[in-house]
Amino acid sequence: MTTIIQADQTEIDIRDGSWRLYPAGPDVLSRLAVFKATRGSGVIEYDAEFGEAHGLPGTVLSMEFVQAVVLGYDGKTQRWLLGFHLAHRPEDKPRWLELVSWPPGANTTHVAEAQEAARELAEYVGCPLKVFGAKKLPQPPAPGTARSGATGPLGPHTREEIDPQRVRLFARSVTLPLQYPGVWLGAGRNDITLRVSRDPKSGKRGEEVPAFVQCIIDLERHMIRLQPPTGLLTGFFGSRRGRELHTDQVHNVELRHTITRKHTTKPEGHNLATEITHLHYTWGVYLTLADESLLLLVTHHNTSSALLRKRASVGDKFSIDSKAGIEYLRQHQADQAAYEQAETVARAVGIVIANALGLHLVKTQVGDAALS
Repeated sequence: MTTIIQADQTEIDIRDGSWRLYPAGPDVLSRLAVFKATRGSGVIEYDAEFGEAHGLPGTVLSMEFVQAVVLGYDGKTQRWLLGFHLAHRPEDKPRWLELVSWPPGANTTHVAEAQEAARELAEYVGCPLKVFGAKKLPQPPAPGTARSGATGPLGPHTREEIDPQRVRLFARSVTLPLQYPGVWLGAGRNDITLRVSRDPKSGKRGEEVPAFVQCIIDLERHMIRLQPPTGLLTGFFGSRRGRELHTDQVHNVELRHTITRKHTTKPEGHNLATEITHLHYTWGVYLTLADESLLLLVTHHNTSSALLRKRASVGDKFSIDSKAGIEYLRQHQADQAAYEQAETVARAVGIVIANALGLHLVKTQVGDAALS
């Protein structure tokens, strides 16, 4: 994904794991980046003229000197500013280095572009994002999700179709029965059975949850039986008979990956706060019918920028042989393993069901997956 952000006499280009800064001008083909930060490189790069103008040595600086990415609104100049807090050591008082400014205007003007540029830069450099001059930055709109009667995600998304032949090959690598907290998938002589447990907290949080706790695909009769949860409330408000579908009614199986972000701020002294990004990953498996999508399974994973932006190579604090560095690596590995397990289970369920029905598996992605 490529993002171009216009600022005052500069242009920010975010793509392929790099955050680049270009001087604005009509000759876009021949111009060179004056500043670049690449995820995982450990250094920031800039040309000699940029370094001299900003008091930086040479043309390369280690990212360990960047204590924070800083974004704020200067009330005097009425501009949004983006830059770094730099220091030789964490205990030293940092100095301010301005990278980008936006044209003058109210604090609601250019805020969306400024916060997107700042959040991406903080992710690439791997350090906290500090905010000044604004108590809370506005939340981005949540990506669209399917509602009753819809046959796919309503918001912007990417789509990939896997044909039945490839689905069949992928299905050979799935070992059944498959078990995961709240999920069981198994195969009989002539059927495939998926069982899921209901999470009552998900509905209260406004999340989409499966309407059925069991899905049985009868391969001999070419029927799909969907069973709702049983209990007192189901007796009053739902049907115990469930629902039956002929396999011909299903157009495809969808594996939908959705990423939503929530940003909170933690006050730190006068007029300064640290922003933390909370990421919620969801994988859903749907049966796509002519006029609706039926959710069969959903898995989740939650994490935050407090973990993602830590660096295992910054100074003594996170050196690989230090106690803090080892603990960070342990947390990071556990977080990555939980993410991969939630993704793998949903993908395996989608593949097995699509293979049983002889249908395409459609992978859709809603939201920005740059951090995945």
